[in-house]
Amino acid sequence: MSSAKNIWINLSEMTLQELVHQAASLYLDKIAVCFDECNNQPPVYHTYKTVLNAASELSDFLLLHCDFEGIREIGLYCQPGINLPSWILGILQVPAAYAPVDPDSPPSLSTHFMKKCNLKYILVEKKQINKFTSLHETLLNYDIVTVEHKDLVLFRLHWKNAEVNLMLNDRKEKHAKDKRKNSMSSEISIEEKEHMNVRLKHCLAYVLHTSGTTGTPKIVRVPHACILPNIQHFQILFDITQEDVLFLASPLTFDPSVVEMFVALSSGASLLIIPPSVKVLSSKLAEVLFSHHRVTVLQATPTLLRRFGTQLIKSTVLSSNTSLRVLALGGEAFPSLTVLKSWRGEGNKTQIFNVYGITEVSSWATIYRIPEKILNSTLKCDFPVQLGFPLFGTVIEVRDTNGFTIQEGSGQVFLGGKNRVCFVDDEITVPLGTMRATGDFVTVKDGEIFFLGRRDSQIKRHGKRLNIQLLQQSVLSLSEDLLKVPDESLFLNSGGDSLKSIRLLNEIEELVGTSVPGLLEMILSSSILEIYNHILQTVFPDEDVTFSKSYATKRKLSDTNQEDASGKPVHQKSFLPLSYDNEINAFIALSRGSQILSLNTTRFLAMSGHGTSAFSSDLTTQTNSENLKSLSPPAVFGKSEDPSYVEKVCEEGKPVIRAEKMELGVRWRSDTGKCVDASPLVVIPAVDKASTTVYIGSHSHRMKAVDLYSGKVKWEQILGDRIESSACVSKCGNFIVVGCYNGLIYVLKSINGEKYWMFTTKDAVKSSATMDPTTGLLYIGSHDKHVYALDIYEKKCIWKLACGGTVFSSPCLNLIPHHLYCATLGGLLLAINPATGNIVWKHSCGKPLFSSPRCCQQYICIGCVDGNLLCFTHLGEQVWKFSTSGPIFSSPCTAASEQEIFFGSHDFFIYCCNMEGHLQWKFETTSRVYATPFVFHNHSCSNEMLVAAASTDGKLWILESQSGKLQSVYELPGEVFSSPVVWESMLIIGCRNNYIYCLDLLSGSQK
Repeated sequence: MSSAKNIWINLSEMTLQELVHQAASLYLDKIAVCFDECNNQPPVYHTYKTVLNAASELSDFLLLHCDFEGIREIGLYCQPGINLPSWILGILQVPAAYAPVDPDSPPSLSTHFMKKCNLKYILVEKKQINKFTSLHETLLNYDIVTVEHKDLVLFRLHWKNAEVNLMLNDRKEKHAKDKRKNSMSSEISIEEKEHMNVRLKHCLAYVLHTSGTTGTPKIVRVPHACILPNIQHFQILFDITQEDVLFLASPLTFDPSVVEMFVALSSGASLLIIPPSVKVLSSKLAEVLFSHHRVTVLQATPTLLRRFGTQLIKSTVLSSNTSLRVLALGGEAFPSLTVLKSWRGEGNKTQIFNVYGITEVSSWATIYRIPEKILNSTLKCDFPVQLGFPLFGTVIEVRDTNGFTIQEGSGQVFLGGKNRVCFVDDEITVPLGTMRATGDFVTVKDGEIFFLGRRDSQIKRHGKRLNIQLLQQSVLSLSEDLLKVPDESLFLNSGGDSLKSIRLLNEIEELVGTSVPGLLEMILSSSILEIYNHILQTVFPDEDVTFSKSYATKRKLSDTNQEDASGKPVHQKSFLPLSYDNEINAFIALSRGSQILSLNTTRFLAMSGHGTSAFSSDLTTQTNSENLKSLSPPAVFGKSEDPSYVEKVCEEGKPVIRAEKMELGVRWRSDTGKCVDASPLVVIPAVDKASTTVYIGSHSHRMKAVDLYSGKVKWEQILGDRIESSACVSKCGNFIVVGCYNGLIYVLKSINGEKYWMFTTKDAVKSSATMDPTTGLLYIGSHDKHVYALDIYEKKCIWKLACGGTVFSSPCLNLIPHHLYCATLGGLLLAINPATGNIVWKHSCGKPLFSSPRCCQQYICIGCVDGNLLCFTHLGEQVWKFSTSGPIFSSPCTAASEQEIFFGSHDFFIYCCNMEGHLQWKFETTSRVYATPFVFHNHSCSNEMLVAAASTDGKLWILESQSGKLQSVYELPGEVFSSPVVWESMLIIGCRNNYIYCLDLLSGSQK
């Protein structure tokens, strides 16, 4: 627990780029960098000479165009590629620090980082220009005229004066406080008079953002003097030579990437870079690293290693003939020795190290090599792995709760060293020798330090921290005592919902570094302990970590009296009296995705300007035509954003900016008490269009009927749990059917909301029902993995089908051929005979299907979380697939002509494809697109078709359907997962700020 012996060369005056130049002088023509796209194309190689020449050109360019004041930092917004080392070296040689901004990070985090750094310049890879500008244009004011350099574009950022002044004042105030407190700070070493100054020209190497030890994002500025001891010590410990190949395993925003890159380039070795997408493909990754490129040194998180799986680790990564000489595992808790030994193939000689550190003292602080005798021992090893000895220049202290250094017992780790200091957040100067609290607790025994756990409520996987409290509230904890978790705790009963389950699934799979089969279904239907054990058994199959406590079995909801019947329906006199038998009334029902159900309305449709489907006079999937005009009350206008970008597939291939032609204004809003994730159902009676009603439910358990034109509540019914299912109308128009989290399917009287019938499933119902206009049967899925056919008039279940997976999405009915299509979170798409419930055909898509299937005359289309839109014939043959860059939860929407398909993706784009699967256009929004688009006629110009869509950040987008050009954008004051529905010139949608909104679409002449 003392400083490493001063046996290394004093590097306090050297820089990272100088280390590379020293190596390059010896190995000028040797390969420095290899980039393999892993797409059957030959890898690209750059020699040290090429790397340095490209770096020098970039440095000259930056010196010509950058005028630094204060801290010298340049942002770098790019994906890993062959030019990455040259770009980083080019920035360092200015001299300036590089500040990596991950294009795949949440925009809010990237913006926070850039603002906090007060970045004046950022280099953006040309391939990422559209993404950068669209994600940050509402937050940044940058020069439209930018400067290009080969594959980069230099942006000069202009922050608002108030923000800049605020940041400068914060820094001045912080600096003053630091000066006053230096003499009394518990983190300051005895060298009070010697400081490191962030403003010195050659001081900084790089800037990162981190979750910090408290979970609050921090900015960490790392001096050359802090990171160089790591580089040199690893060169010695790993015996790096020009024959070695090191893999860039870490993202640029994770500081071990600096060690990987500069240990290689300062030793004459080669650095291997591959696309991030390949890192999650275990078999391909193993082949690329150890067969194609013969990687010799791998620094990685245990998560990355576990991605390979035990068999592949043993047969390839840690086999007897592996190319891997050195494996350094860090950034997370080290695997148990028993597991580590089980991973090694017989005769394996790879040296395995445990490395530990924090970003605030970038990058590593300690290292421990696992002794060969332990790895080769046949005895079971239950003892933990120690953190080891301090790296060059590093001081380790363990302090008790009173702040005193201890030699035995438990306490918190503090790290530092004379030059091992960084600048955190707004620090301008930091005393040399400053010790930083890590938030990690350890125990010291016989001079050896063993990791116990985090001080705060976070866990770390793959170099990233995740808040345990969030997981514990939702599903699981990977590091805390599960005896505290009640046996019967269910995700859905503990504040969870399907949207949170999606986020949780992504976080867990990112956390553990691999997909967990069946996890979504476990999250949505099982107890916390079942979920916890499922994850451990799947991800850590070699470790005996299953929690064996007896726990409650999966719930069964068999009695309708389990429902919360609190509160009587509140209603007003109906505008449309209906009888409660199966007499058919004439009406039109609109629901998400431009779905139109018209019953007994041929004359009404002709009068109102609606067309009928080419294949059914009752069930149509076409769009609103020219509607009856109505007088609208004055609109209350809200915030309207500037246009974004659209990419039209044309010869130029450049984004086109279009001025807004429409304005959206709030007509009315109605409070539901909690989030509204369901989509609206709009029912227009043929005999009295003025009594058109919006039906929608919310997380407050309320189901509401609201007058479309006035926003007046007609009735409100309290159901037994949260409502995420969108409502469906019965064939007669007298009933509204909706699913509920308590496993019940409610049939409510449309006139007053009274409960007519309740059907019980065995798990939550978030699927929305679909109605067969030929029989009146309703079809709906449940998280109990079944689809049900219900006769609400006879109050009985006609059939139920076990689908082999949770049914989250809504069934889709096709009349010719007469098929019911259902999708599961297990990845199955099923075609079912609606009369018998027998499976006609099924197709495994391999990944969960949250998107609802959508039929047209020739095809059935569905989106998948693997980012593909899939198209099948009604015989089950896959015709084509269209790939996006993010999961697809949005359901497809077809135009009236059935020539185009519209859908959204989590890659922020709204897409339009033709029926051959070819892209017509795509429009980039400012956030993920979860909702389903809605295609409709412009009420002011009947010849113009428009698309309404919503992104999760609350923005509503109105686009031209043929070109994708922006007509209007409006921002709601909350997240949006509900899908829009448009009737006449009114758009209805739910928002997570608890409100249902009705907005008027006003053309230029109506503004």
